[in-house]
Formats: sequence, C-alpha cells, structure tokens
Amino acid sequence: MAGRGFMQWAANCRTVRLAVGEATSEIIVLGQTLCTELSSITPDGTVTFHTVVGHEGDITVSTKNESPEGMGPNTGTKMVAYVSVATHSSKIDDKEVNFLFVDKKGDTIGVATLRMTAFYMSLDVDCDRDGVVEENNPDKGSWQWGPDGHGAVLLVNNDCDNYQLEMDPENKNSKIDGPYDLQDMSRMSVRVRGPDTLPDGCKLRMWVRPDDKERLGIFNLSDIERRRSGTGSGVLGDLGNIHIIGPEVGNNADISYDLMMNGGKGETLFAVEGLIYPDRNFSGTLRIHLSLLKNVMVPVFEDTVLFRVAPWIMTPNTLEPLQAFTCRMREGENLRFISDFRKVVEAAGIKVTIVPPWEHRGDRWMQDEIELGYSELPGKKPMPVVLDSPRDRGLQKFPKGKLLGPDFGYVTRYEQGVEANSLDSFGNLEVSPPVTVNGRTYPMGRILLGSAFPTTKYGRRMMRVVRDFLYAQQVQPPVELFSDWLAVGHIDEFMSFVPAIGGKGFRLLLASPAACYKLLRKLRDDGHGDVMCFEGRTRHGGNAARSINDLIHDSSLMDENIRCQLDIDWNRDVMKRELGLDEGDIIDLPQLFQLENGHGAGAYFPDMVNMIVLGKHLGVPKPFGPIISGACAIEADVRSLLEPLGLTCHFVDDWDSYHLLLGEVHCGSNTRRKPFDFKWWNMKF
Repeated sequence: MAGRGFMQWAANCRTVRLAVGEATSEIIVLGQTLCTELSSITPDGTVTFHTVVGHEGDITVSTKNESPEGMGPNTGTKMVAYVSVATHSSKIDDKEVNFLFVDKKGDTIGVATLRMTAFYMSLDVDCDRDGVVEENNPDKGSWQWGPDGHGAVLLVNNDCDNYQLEMDPENKNSKIDGPYDLQDMSRMSVRVRGPDTLPDGCKLRMWVRPDDKERLGIFNLSDIERRRSGTGSGVLGDLGNIHIIGPEVGNNADISYDLMMNGGKGETLFAVEGLIYPDRNFSGTLRIHLSLLKNVMVPVFEDTVLFRVAPWIMTPNTLEPLQAFTCRMREGENLRFISDFRKVVEAAGIKVTIVPPWEHRGDRWMQDEIELGYSELPGKKPMPVVLDSPRDRGLQKFPKGKLLGPDFGYVTRYEQGVEANSLDSFGNLEVSPPVTVNGRTYPMGRILLGSAFPTTKYGRRMMRVVRDFLYAQQVQPPVELFSDWLAVGHIDEFMSFVPAIGGKGFRLLLASPAACYKLLRKLRDDGHGDVMCFEGRTRHGGNAARSINDLIHDSSLMDENIRCQLDIDWNRDVMKRELGLDEGDIIDLPQLFQLENGHGAGAYFPDMVNMIVLGKHLGVPKPFGPIISGACAIEADVRSLLEPLGLTCHFVDDWDSYHLLLGEVHCGSNTRRKPFDFKWWNMKF
C-alpha cells in the first residue's frame, strides 16, 4: 500500500540506518520500501557484500550504485540497498535480512542485520459512492466532480433524532443520539493486518488539522460496541459514546486519537459526521489522516482520506411540491385568504400546514423567515434542511420548534451585533430552474438574491454571512439582482419562475408596468375607459376604486412606473445574461407600482408575480381589475398568458391581509419541494 501526503517523496522510500555487528529492528508497512546506505558502514578491507534473506519470495532486496557521475575514483561509492516485503508479519521482528561484508579472501568480516515487523494498514472510506467502504481505493485522498468522479461525502448532521429531550440539531452535541442518528453519518474504517501489538515505542494515530476539528466529529463504533459488550449496556449508551476527534471531546477539543490494536488483524469501524456547511473560510473538503509513529513522535507512514461536505441545496418552483405552509392570523383576519389558499393546495393534491397564532406570534410572513432546501448523501434519502433567516420576528421559533426533528435539518446564519434589514428576509432569495449559459450547464439552477445597485457603496444588502454561505455551496452559483429600488426590497416582488410546456421547460415571469399600461390603453380604446378598477377595495382608509382612464391619465403614477420599469429591465438583462435566457423565455405580467412614502416602490394593486407555484397550479394574488363582460380583465389577460403553458391560475384574495401590508401570496406562504433527481456530486466544473 502506498502512503499519502509527505510520505510519497522519494518513491515512497524510508531511510533506515544499520550498524555492523548489530541487529536493527524496523517497522514497515506493505507498499513501503526501506532504503539503507551501505557504503557508510562498510568495514575496511571489504571488497564485496552479500545479502541473506530470511523469507525467500517474501522479501525483496535490490542494490544500486548511486555515486554521482563524472566524479573521480577517490570520491568513494554510494551503494544503497532497497528492501520491501510482500506479506504482513505474524509476530514482532519475524522478517530478517543480513548484509554480509566480505574481504578479498572471501571471509565475512562484518554483518549488519535488519529485522522487520510488517503490517498492512489502510484508512478507508466510500470513495466510489456506492454505499460500501471499499479497501484501499487509490482515489480515497482526492475529490473529482462529475458522473465519473470519485470522493467520499459527509452530511452535516443537523437534524434532531432525539427530539423528545432537546431542541437543537445534532451537530451541536458530541454524541450519537440513537440508531437513526447513525444513519446520518458516513462510515470510515481502519484495516490492519499483522502482529497483535505494535513494536515498543510505536503508535497508530488518527488526526486532523486544528481548523478541521470544529468541522467534523468522529466516533469509534468498534470501541463503543466493545464497551457495550463488556458491560451489557445499550449499544449507544453513554459509555464511550463521544467524539474521539471533534470540537468537544470530554470538555476539550482534540485533533488526534491513538488507536488500540484490534488483535493484529481485522477492522476498526468509525462514524464521521459533518458539523458545518461550506462557508467563506471553508471549501467543504476535510482530510483525515492515519499516521504510524515510531519513538512516539516520528511518522514512518501516513494514509489520508478526503471527505467533501454535502452542500445545502435550494429547490426551484419547477420541482414537484410536497407541502405548503401559511399562517392563520388572530380574529379571522385572513380567513378569506386561507380559504382561497386551501383551494390551490387541494387542487395541487399536497399537504398544507396552517400555523396557528401562538406559533407565529403575529408574524404572517412565512416566506421571509425560512428557505426550505435539502442535503444529500449518496445512496440515502435526501434530508430536508430549513435555512432560518436572521430577521427573527414572530416566526423566529417556528423553524427550530416545528420543523427541526428526525430527518429534518436546521441551519442558520447571522452576524452578531449586526441588525438585520429587509433584504435579509428570504422573499429576497430564489433559485432558477436548471439552465445552460454559454455552454456551461447549471443542472441545479442558480441562486438569485437581491441587493443594492452594484456601482454604489450605499443601500441595503443581504447580510454578508448569509451571502458568504450561499456562495460557498458551489452547486448553485449565485446571481445578485438589484432589488433595493423597492420599499421592501425583495426580488419576489418583480419575478417568479413557473413550469411550462415547450421551450426550456419553464418561463420567467416579470412584473411589467409597460404591459399593464398597454392592457389599460387597449381596454380604453375598446370603449371601457370609465370602468372602475379595485371596486370595493380600500387603501389608506379610503376608497381604492379608480377608472381605467384615471389610471392612464395619472402622470405622477406613470412617471413612477417608468422608473420602476427601468429597474426591472436592468434585472431582466442580468437574468438573460446570467441564466442564458432569451425573450421567448420571459412573460411580462401587467403590474403597476407606486412610491411608498418616498422609501422605494411597492405594488399599486396585488402583485401577481408574487404567487405560490404548486406544480401546474398557481396561487396568484387577485388583482381586482376592471370587470368587463362579467370577468376581471386583468385576470383574463394573465390567464391568456399562462394557461396555454399547461398552467391553471387560482386567484387568491390577499388585498386586506397581505397586499396593504406590502406583501402578497408568496410572501405569506412557503413550499417544501421534492429534491432534484440530479445528484449534486455529478456536477461538472
């Protein structure tokens, strides 16, 4: 077996020093070669030497004159012997080589003896991602992306399988919380064959870099089982059930662990859990080393395995919905909304969770509090993971209190001492469907997040630690859009994706003042200029109704919407460029905006792109447009744009309960979706 890391220099040779008249004991690992320079110990009068091997066919000895070329005869010779073995030892010092130095009479004038104890040693992981820890895979110390790639995967163990006793993810403790917790961990083995014990002064040590002890936890399953067998306690009782390497070993962090020999042969099994996701200062790769130490501290062999931590992955609107969430407010404030919302969910045939007032504590903005994604290990069911935003309002306790549990993970990012702004809410966080851009494929789409305009140092931006986290996941490279022109500042106020027949399999929907004015002018030209919009609705305590003519002739409103259209068009161009879209992939939905007390724009009537997408069923904010021929003309226009794509529009009344509060259906709901069929480790970079 070949050692890894610093032991690969000099063709995996290790220098040993012999002495005439003495027997030198050395430990050797199969695959290593011992080299010894004989010239320096050659007795005076020696004219040649011979080797006597104690195990013919098992021990190989070769010699080479390594004197520098072109040097004179008085510079001496450099005769080097190379020794390797083919099989492991059964006892200490059971393999022997004698170097006999002979004078010109043929007499032996000196003997140097090399006695070896040979071991087979290998640190192993599931490098080929088939669910089996294979033995000594040559690629175990590296990672390669792609369907023909290799490399072991580690899951961040951030669900809670012992939820009855604690409300924290398991990456916050240093023990195994039962057999289900073990299923979230990756296996690793140390395989050793040789004598029952190591030679005196030798140790077998597992270790990680100091930075990595905070990023993983390792359990010795064989030791836990041995302790259990000796005491009769439960297999995962407290005895020995603690990280051997990790951030908390007893009361101390530790980066190394000395292994006990397991009877000279067989396997020691370990479980490894990830503790943190890739982030700004962490690429996601972790190396675990196994070193054989001589004289306690001198490394004579090293083997290394590499794990990559599975990223947190977002799910786009084009994936199948599994569960929808919304909040029920006190005193029936949003019962009409919930009634309409349930109809959409029932049409989609999925589960709905209505969060009661005592759980959301007056906070209706479900989309802003959480983003539902997942992480995945090869060969195992993907684990849903909720990303908790730093906004921390009334729904603050919901993700950990109601979502975290067995096989449902939890992660959050926030910056101590930094107050969250509106752009830190997750209505400002979306992900595109899979796209191809200039020949590069993004099979899991690209994350989209809103920010200030890129050329200004002022304005609102998503918290740095959240952005760093999103960028570090790698498999959905983010695109930053300009959303600070909005009062609330969320990208879901001007864009959404829907599944669609034809084309790329989806369409980008954009809010469009230009499309709205085009529709209003057409209605006016058709003789409907005096028909009222928003009848029966109120705004700021007054009647919200206005005629089509009144809307068209409101020059201040038009000026505001010309500016909003410019901001939307800027984002349109960014998404066309960064997502590889063309105009045929984009649908403009009619929408007007207005300035909200001079602090950015908000929707003038319910913002229809701010919808919930449940497969082919769309929960669209009801616009309350002009009623012409018995139907809302704005609804009819939207249906004509979307229903030919195989979609069904369900219009949801959110005017009083969400729209007047600067939010809509998407802001007040959330969706858990089926993970991608595509496996993230098959990405090509």
